[in-house]
Amino acid sequence: MSLLGSRRSSLPARAGVLAATAALLLAGTALPASATQITSIQSTSWSYIDSAQPKKSFADPAGDAPIGAKTDHGKKHVSKSYFTFDLSGLRGAKVLSAELSGKETAVADCSAPRGTELWVTAPVKKAPTWDDQPRELTKLAGPGSLDVCPSDYLDWDAGPVLQQAIDAGRTSLTMVLRLPDNQQYNPRFGRTYRPMLYVSMDKNQPPVTPTALKTGAHPCAETPLVRRGGAAMSATVSDPDDYSFEAEFAWWPVDHPDQRATGIDYVYGSGAYFDPDSQLADGVTYAWQVRAKDSLAASPWSETCRFTTDFTPPATAPTVTSTDYVYEVPGKGGIGIPGDFTLDAGGDTQVVGFQWQAGFTDSGYVAADRPGGTATVRYTPRDDGPMSMSANGLDAAGNYGPSGDYRFFVARNGPSMTCTPARAFLGETRQCVFGPHSTDGATEYLYKIDDEPEVTVPAGPDGTAAISVTPTDAAKSYRVSVRARMTNGNLSGDGGGQIDIDRGAPTVDVPADAMVGKPVVLTLHAVLPGSTSFTYDWDYGEPVTVPVGPDGTARVTVVPDRPYYHTVRVYSTTAAGLGSATNEESVMIGSDEPTITSTDFPECCEGGYETTPGTFTFSSSLPGVVSYTYSFFGAAPVTVPAGPDGTASVTLTPLSTDTQYLDVTSKSADGWVSAPGYYRFYPKSAAPPLTCDATGNLRPGQVVRCTLTPVQPGLASYGYRIRANETTPDVVVQPNADGTGTFEFTAPPTDTKIFLYVDAWSANAAGQRTETSYESYYVDPDAAASRVTRAV
Repeated sequence: MSLLGSRRSSLPARAGVLAATAALLLAGTALPASATQITSIQSTSWSYIDSAQPKKSFADPAGDAPIGAKTDHGKKHVSKSYFTFDLSGLRGAKVLSAELSGKETAVADCSAPRGTELWVTAPVKKAPTWDDQPRELTKLAGPGSLDVCPSDYLDWDAGPVLQQAIDAGRTSLTMVLRLPDNQQYNPRFGRTYRPMLYVSMDKNQPPVTPTALKTGAHPCAETPLVRRGGAAMSATVSDPDDYSFEAEFAWWPVDHPDQRATGIDYVYGSGAYFDPDSQLADGVTYAWQVRAKDSLAASPWSETCRFTTDFTPPATAPTVTSTDYVYEVPGKGGIGIPGDFTLDAGGDTQVVGFQWQAGFTDSGYVAADRPGGTATVRYTPRDDGPMSMSANGLDAAGNYGPSGDYRFFVARNGPSMTCTPARAFLGETRQCVFGPHSTDGATEYLYKIDDEPEVTVPAGPDGTAAISVTPTDAAKSYRVSVRARMTNGNLSGDGGGQIDIDRGAPTVDVPADAMVGKPVVLTLHAVLPGSTSFTYDWDYGEPVTVPVGPDGTARVTVVPDRPYYHTVRVYSTTAAGLGSATNEESVMIGSDEPTITSTDFPECCEGGYETTPGTFTFSSSLPGVVSYTYSFFGAAPVTVPAGPDGTASVTLTPLSTDTQYLDVTSKSADGWVSAPGYYRFYPKSAAPPLTCDATGNLRPGQVVRCTLTPVQPGLASYGYRIRANETTPDVVVQPNADGTGTFEFTAPPTDTKIFLYVDAWSANAAGQRTETSYESYYVDPDAAASRVTRAV
C-alpha cells in the first residue's frame, strides 16, 4: 500500500482508508489496539531474463529491472523481471487488504500506452531463464498509477493472490513483471523499474497456541492435589498482531465433560491467569485447557492438564512437646543451643506434615513419618526468656488444620565479665575477663564497646579471654556486649555489662543565704585525680576556666540577676587533657522582693467590703531596709518609711469589687532597690439589696414602693435613679432608724411597651459609693408580666 501523495489507484475504497491509516502511523499517531496489523514487506530478491541470452539468469544485478524490448548494438533484447517475497512470517494470516507498489525509472516512449502486467508464477525451484520460465498463474488487477511518465508510483491489488499463497502453505511468492505479448517485442513499449517491489497490507494472524501451562505452581504434566485457592490456571500466550487480547480457559470434571465451564482473562502482555476456585467442588478431578482469542481468530486449544480438589482440612490440632526446652524458670538451653521438639498428629491420618513457627522469625515445614504420625523439629533459639512454638497439621493438598501451641523458657547463656579493679576513675586501665556460661564452653568471644565495631578474641584453654579497657571519654557509656562462640559452633546470647567508672564530676558548694543581686561565692571541688583546671558556666553562658588550687578547690563569684533557680555546670581537666564528667547543679537564689500581708484583705480569698479601709504590712528579708514604695491599683507610686523592725504598714480602701493590684519595692540604706513584690486581693460587694412591691409588669402611672437593706460598713446614705425613656437625676435617701432606706416611684406614661430600670446604692460619710443593685420591669399599657430582679 502506498504511503505517499495522491494518485490514481486500482484498489477499492477500503485500500485508500488503509493507506490513510498507515500514514497516520508513520506520522506518529497511536491507534487503538485491534485484532489487525498494518505491515509492509518488500521483495527479498529479483532477477531478469533476456531473450538474447536464453539460457542465462541475471540474479540481483546492479541497475534497474527491464521489461519489454530494446536494441543494443544492433541486437534486440526482450526481458522479463522476477521478484520474490518471503511469506514465512505470515503463516495462518488472514489478509484483509494488500497493495503492491513499484516505481518506473525509464520509459522508451511516453506516448505509447502502458501495458505493464504483474503475474504470480508457479513456485520457482531454480533461477528462471528465457528458455526455462516458471509458469505464469495469476495476473494481478492493475496497475493504477500517478498521471506522470515515468510514473514514480504504480500499484496493484495483491490481497487475493497473497491470501491464496498463504492458504496454500507457501513460504515465498514469486511474481513476474512483464509486457503483454502484443507489446513485448516492440522497443517502443520498453520500460525499466526500480528493482524492488513493496506490499503494504492489513492482516490478522491467529494467536499462538498457549504454552507453559501450570496449575498453581505445578506443570501440566502433573496431576496435583489442590486445596481451596490452589487451582489457579496460568499459561504463556501471544498474538502476532496484538498485545491486548483474550485467553479463554475451560475446565470440566473428567467424568462429566458435558459440565465444561469457561472463563476469560483479558491479557496485556504474555501471561494469562484464571482462578476457578469458586466454581469447584471438593474431591473432584478436573481437566482444563486454554486458548488465545482476538476479535477475528482463535488459537488451537492447548494440551489438557488435570488436578484434583481437596478442600477438607485436618480436624486435629497437633501436640508439641520437648524435653530439651520446658516452661520453667530460669529455663534450659540458651541462644544458639539446639533442642528437639516433637510434633504429633494424634493419629489423624489426613495429616501428612506440619507447618511450624517459633518466635517471630523462624518457621518451616516437616513431613510426618507416616500419615497421622510424628515429626521432629530441631530448633535453635535466637532469643532467651519465654517463647512458644506452634504447629498446624497439613494434608496432602496443603490444607491447614487447627494450631497446637507449646510454651517454653530459654535460659540466658551470655558470657560473664569480671573487671579488675571493679570500679576506677576515668583514665585508669581495667582488665576484663570473659567466661563461658555453664558447660557451653567457648572457642572465641565477639565483643563491642557501645557502638564500636565488633572485635573477636580467641579463648584460652580454659575457655576464657581477657581484654584491656582504658575509659577516657566521660560522655561514653562503656557498656560491653559480648557473645561466645560455643563449642557447638553457634553464638551464645549477649553477656557483658557496664564497666563501672567514676567519671570524676566536680562538686559545688553553694552558700545558704545566696540572694539576688548580691555576690555569691561558689566553691568547686575536684574529684578526678590529677585535675588542674575547672571549666564552668552560669545559666548556660560562656564557659570560664579557672585553675584548681592546691587543696583541689577553686572559688568563683557570680551575681544573680534574678531570684529562684539558676544552673551552674562544671567539669575538671587533668594536665594530660583528660576531661571529667560535667556536674550540673541547680542553685536556689533567694528573692529580695518584699512580703505583703493583710488580715483585712487576704490574698488567698475574698476579703472585706468595697469602700472599707484595710491595713497592709510590708516586710523584707533584706537587712537595712529604710523605705517601701508601693503602687495601688494603677495609682502614682507612694513611698513610706520603714520602722526600726524594717516593716511598714499602710491603709488602703478599695472602691470596687474588681481585682485589686498592689506592687511594692523596698530600698536599703546602701541604695539597693529590690525586685517588686506583687499582691492581689478581691473585695466583697457592699451593694444594698433592693426589693420592691411590684409583682408584675407595670402599668403607666403605677406607684412602686422599694426598700434598701444596709450592707456597707459606715453607711451614711442611699441613692437611686430611674432609667426608662429618659434617666432621672440621682435621688438621695436617708437611712431609717433601723438602717434601711425606702423610696417610691411612679411608672411613666407610655403608649407602647418600654423597659424600665431601678438602680440603687449606698454611700459612706466620705461619699464613697458601693456598687449598684437594680430591678428591671416592663411598663406595658395593655398587660402585666413577671418582675425581673437582679443585684450586682
